Amino acid sequence: MAKRNQLLTWGVPIVVILIAVALIAYVLGKQQSSTETQPAQTQTNAPVQGPSAPSSVQQPARPDYAALERRIEGDPLAIGAIDAPVVLVGFSDYQCQFCAKWSNDTLPALQPYVNAGDLRIEWYDVSIFGEDSHRAALAAYAAGQQGQFWQYHARLFPNGGILDASDLTEDALIEHAAELGLDTDQFAADLASDEVRQAVEANMSTGLEYGVFSTPSFTINGQPIVGAQPTPVFTDAVEAAISAG
Repeated sequence: MAKRNQLLTWGVPIVVILIAVALIAYVLGKQQSSTETQPAQTQTNAPVQGPSAPSSVQQPARPDYAALERRIEGDPLAIGAIDAPVVLVGFSDYQCQFCAKWSNDTLPALQPYVNAGDLRIEWYDVSIFGEDSHRAALAAYAAGQQGQFWQYHARLFPNGGILDASDLTEDALIEHAAELGLDTDQFAADLASDEVRQAVEANMSTGLEYGVFSTPSFTINGQPIVGAQPTPVFTDAVEAAISAG
């Protein structure tokens, strides 16, 4: 009886061990089976291939600046022979300090080329700096109706500077015209006319169309020059254009 009890005592642990071994084997078998049936993982650190860049990028076409040349007989905002081989086109604002400097320093140096018939200068007043600039542009154009655009232009840039706002009121602009000997009645009428306003606004629109967002800006035979560069930049460009003829 004691022997039988001893066998029972040892038998229980053996049974437990056998069950445990069976369970372990079963679990390992399931894991192995699961690993074998799972699809292979794709590599996640491979670089993502995006769309290829175009072999060449199309640059926007440069405007045809030569199209700015008006070459109109009797143009009030131009000086020089209509058939001059070289045309300088300028964009300016009467409240622009650099425009004033250019008109004082460089414009006189170009006059000999105008007198020789080699250069024509055509002007566009653009009112980037606001209402004072706009009124001044209207007044300069009105003076041009009496053949004195350039004289009035110079008066708006005294000694290479700009006028204060108090000198650009309507009354002050008429006074400038009187001091230049203009017919002030005609000047005042032109200053207020739709014709002059539309012409000035058309010049402004042309400037914006061609990308003129700063003043002064120029073209010489269609080649752009931006800013009040030193005078030799302009005289050299004019002489080169004459030579290229």
